[in-house]
Amino acid sequence: MSERLMIAVVGDATSVAGFRPLGFAVEVVERPEDARERWPELVSGRYGSVFVTEPVYEAIDDLVADSADKPVPAVTVIPAAGTSGGVGARKLNRAIERALGTSMSSGEEEG
Repeated sequence: MSERLMIAVVGDATSVAGFRPLGFAVEVVERPEDARERWPELVSGRYGSVFVTEPVYEAIDDLVADSADKPVPAVTVIPAAGTSGGVGARKLNRAIERALGTSMSSGEEEG
């Protein structure tokens, strides 16, 4: 039987607190930049999926891009506690633009 991959969540204590009871490996960072030190372990093959809060993603986006060609982990950006998000939506819009060759209007620009 093959080894099961774990799921990790990286972010500030408030944002990631609720994931521990679900069985996720929780990596609390005081500053988003602190995730740089933990990144090698997170992409070592032990984790199948890594969720990072938007502030963490913004601090380590170059490291995430370097690991994008690897099959694991799948990295997903989630909003931090008390924020409405934004990075995830921008990433999705960029992916749509690359796939379609044009951007999609959200309808918010129309007036």
